[in-house]
Formats: sequence, structure tokens, C-alpha cells
Amino acid sequence: MMIFKEFYEPRFIDDFKFEIKSFIGRTIFKRKSKITAIYSNPLLVDIGVGGNYKEKWVHIDFYRIRIKFWKKKIMPRPEVETDLRYPLNCEDDIVDGVYSGHTLEHLYPNQAINLLKEIYRVLKPGCWLRINVPDLKYSVDFYNGYRKSDKYKYGAEAICNLALNWGHHSVWDEELLIYALEKCGFINVKTVEYGKNGNDKRLIKEEEIRRTGTIVIEAQKK
Repeated sequence: MMIFKEFYEPRFIDDFKFEIKSFIGRTIFKRKSKITAIYSNPLLVDIGVGGNYKEKWVHIDFYRIRIKFWKKKIMPRPEVETDLRYPLNCEDDIVDGVYSGHTLEHLYPNQAINLLKEIYRVLKPGCWLRINVPDLKYSVDFYNGYRKSDKYKYGAEAICNLALNWGHHSVWDEELLIYALEKCGFINVKTVEYGKNGNDKRLIKEEEIRRTGTIVIEAQKK
């Protein structure tokens, strides 16, 4: 009997392929990880793009090295391919704005903090990060009966999917993410409305499909 629908159970072979791709990318295709202003001016960067491509942006995602060469290409290749568990291959203070959607939760907590520090490092002073993640409070409120869900029947199912499914390794809410951003040096950290508002309108890049249960926060480099 299938209770948890579409639950991704990681396999050894999948983890092995991931690490092989990371090693090949970091050693053989290192040039693909370089973030430079030659791609666009202003330099707007989407970290963990998935399929959210937009013209005049520099898109960053994991290496698109194909282990099976006959496998169909399902999405465009990003301009920059890297492993976000490692430092960004980018000079200090050259990026004009960063967007990151539903990416931070795929890293373990210390890895996530290191990525936020790297984003702070590469941003120009005064420029903005706009970041969104699945909101733990949304699932907890559903679990406690404070809200309804069109996707889940059981509260424990919702929390299980948030914490353990789709390769998630960390969970976030407004309080924790704001605290983490401030500890990394960001100022003017605040929650903003999904797909609206923002100190840098260029960074409003949320996908409608992810609206429900997502928290969006902006933060500025000093």
C-alpha cells in the first residue's frame, strides 16, 4: 500500500553518480564553474536555477554531465555548472543581484550557511539577495490543524515530505533564515510577498507553481 505518493528514496547508485559528476566537474570541467561579468551586464545570478530560466541572467546549477550519453536532454544547460557544497568560483564584489529559489533546503545546514556566506562575498556592496525556501511553519500549521492543504491528507505526511523528500537535507522558517542571513553579515533582512514587492525589482523571479508553502526573504550586503 502506497501512503506517501511520489516519495523519492535515494539509492546508492544515485548518490554514487552524483559524487562522480561532482568530482569530474570540479577537476576536469572547472572552467564551467567560473562566474564572470562576461555573461551579462548587470550581472544577475540565479543559484540553483532548476528550470527557471530567464533572459539576461546567469544561471547556476549542478553539473550537466550525462552518465548515460543516450539520455535525452530535458532542460537547457546553465551558463555556470558547479557543486554548491563548495565555494563559488567567483571574485569578490562583482555580482549585482542574486536570486535563489528552493535550493538552500537541498544542502545540509553547515553547507547552507557556507553558501550564504559565499553569496555575501560575491555580491557588490549595497546589492540584494532574494531567496525562497519551503516554509516549515506552513507544514506545522497544517499538522496542527490551523490550515488546510490541497496536496496532503495527513500532517505527518506533509512534514515527512518537507524534511526528507526530493533530496532535502535542511528545513527553514522565517525566524531561522533571517537569523542565518544576519549572522552571515546581511542587513535589511525581511520577508516579502511571493512574486511581489522587493527593493530590487529585477530579482522578482518566483515561479507560480511553488507559491504555496514558500517563504521569500530579501537581504542586502553592507
